[in-house]
Amino acid sequence: MRIAVIGGGLTGCLIALEHAERGHDVVLFDREPALLSRASTANEGKIHLGYCYAADEGFRTAARLIEDALLFRPILERWMTPAAFEACLCDPFHYVVPNDSALSVDRITAHFARVEDHLRERRRTLGLAYLGQDEASPFQSCPPDDVAGAPLFLTQERGVWPIGIAQAIDGCVRAHPRIELRLGERVRALQPAGTKWRVGLSGPEAVADGPFDRVVNAAWAERRAIDRRSGFPAAGSWFTRYKFGVIVEQASLLLGGDVPMNTTATSGPFGDCVHYPANDSLYCSWYPVGMCYSTMDDELARRPALPDDPDALMRRTFEGCASFAPVFRRLAALPSPLPARIVGDYIIAKGWSDIDDPDSELHRRSDHGVRQLASGYWSIETGKYTSSPRCAIECVDASLGTS
Repeated sequence: MRIAVIGGGLTGCLIALEHAERGHDVVLFDREPALLSRASTANEGKIHLGYCYAADEGFRTAARLIEDALLFRPILERWMTPAAFEACLCDPFHYVVPNDSALSVDRITAHFARVEDHLRERRRTLGLAYLGQDEASPFQSCPPDDVAGAPLFLTQERGVWPIGIAQAIDGCVRAHPRIELRLGERVRALQPAGTKWRVGLSGPEAVADGPFDRVVNAAWAERRAIDRRSGFPAAGSWFTRYKFGVIVEQASLLLGGDVPMNTTATSGPFGDCVHYPANDSLYCSWYPVGMCYSTMDDELARRPALPDDPDALMRRTFEGCASFAPVFRRLAALPSPLPARIVGDYIIAKGWSDIDDPDSELHRRSDHGVRQLASGYWSIETGKYTSSPRCAIECVDASLGTS
């Protein structure tokens, strides 16, 4: 068959590779001039086990993410060597509970224990190791004076270097003889053509491409808009945020080896940081600064303008992160220009309010996956970076009627 995949992020690239490997010709469309250049690399790379979703009393988010996380490495190692994946791994995350956390320490620790019980059961049932690691000790309480007197816990959760993952997958896509790239082309809508489909492009001189036996909408920011313009509006309310983080280059050199440990502040509008040993870079984000735009609309053609000078935003991010890792004050005090850069993209999820609302739907992220909107038309909501490989495989299996 001839298959069109819309979206050249991690999900779209894996869908293209899996279809091509099963003997089908794929045309991969993306509006950017390069693959994997937006949300797939503008994130902290955490492979979630659900620790930060303690507000989901039904435990559905953590249960889904644990399953996704266990499948993350096995699926990616279809396209990269174990050594290449291992080089992208980061140290485990600590979780700090600020005094103004939306949830009590008791509720968070009870959730952590439930996460680890469920992870242990799923590891044994599926016969899979989380990111290839041996089963770790249960989460551990660390001395509270390590982080400004706040409760601190060491967990099993790890991250990966998203850019390293992207580089490996990009190379596989470009080398595959059955994949044709159509970069720099924005898809407007998918149009039925008898029993097949055509891809309608934006632009005054654009001509619809096709026909295709299958179309898969794996776009990120524009997925809902493409579905709506194709005649399939999404149900419910969707809350879209634009959030940025900061990447500091040569972190060990700048901080004299005193790199902060990988940390997430929970639960509420706080921040996190993670060090990527592969290239000695440090990612950090502070939600009150980095969450700079929100909308309920689905038309997201361009990134919004930053609300302030990038240098000022980076310093404010460092100052916020200093609340859980005081070493960030040294970065905030560096002279301009800072040896850092801003990276960001949209975060899209069902809901109607932000994460500072304990009742927000954003605290429940288990409803992602692939949906068939019409015969031959599939739309895929990845949800989290963690979920991308599993969603991709499920999409290909569903679109081809296999398992």
